[in-house]
Amino acid sequence: MLLVTTALTLLPSLDTDLLASPLAPFVAPAPAAQEKEDWTFSYTYVELGAARYNVDVIDEDADVFYGRASVGFLGFLYGFGQYTNQSFDFEDTSTDLIQLGVGAHFGVLPNLDLFGEIGWLYNDISSDLGDNDDTGYSVEGGARWMPLRWGGGGLELDGSLGYLDLEGVSDEDKPFFWELGARFHFLTSFSIGAAYQMIEDDDQVVLNARFSF
Repeated sequence: MLLVTTALTLLPSLDTDLLASPLAPFVAPAPAAQEKEDWTFSYTYVELGAARYNVDVIDEDADVFYGRASVGFLGFLYGFGQYTNQSFDFEDTSTDLIQLGVGAHFGVLPNLDLFGEIGWLYNDISSDLGDNDDTGYSVEGGARWMPLRWGGGGLELDGSLGYLDLEGVSDEDKPFFWELGARFHFLTSFSIGAAYQMIEDDDQVVLNARFSF
């Protein structure tokens, strides 16, 4: 009993001596609590979405469906491609829009990214009045912010401002546009988003699902 009592009284000094001894590098300290990791925005994903687009000049809604793919590279760049189909009853009009481009993103805070992108556009319009196609470009910049986090996901808010140089996408020839949206990351690789976009006097509400990699 005396030996046990003596050993227990020597434990604090034994720990101190051991850490100060040459054997210290070989003794693993007790694991500390792991700090919460910063959120990393993914720029490699596949996204499918639909929208209701109100065309002010003819006071009619168009149905919009799109698919977008983005691939990140070099840590701060990404390339993207998007196909959009827009159709409405006015003169049985259908529009196919293809967009290809590149972008860059920069983390200014652990949960805040700024991004900018430029894209080449091809627009093909088919209607009872005839067919027409045109090319142009788009420029867009904005921010992605993650104010809330939870296990495996979180709430993302985003906004952007851009410019389109393409005829047939609005009642203005070269319209500016802005967008505000929210994205719910249920899992690290899956999220659902909603956005409101204004293109000059035309507006649309967008819903989408995204698979990130």
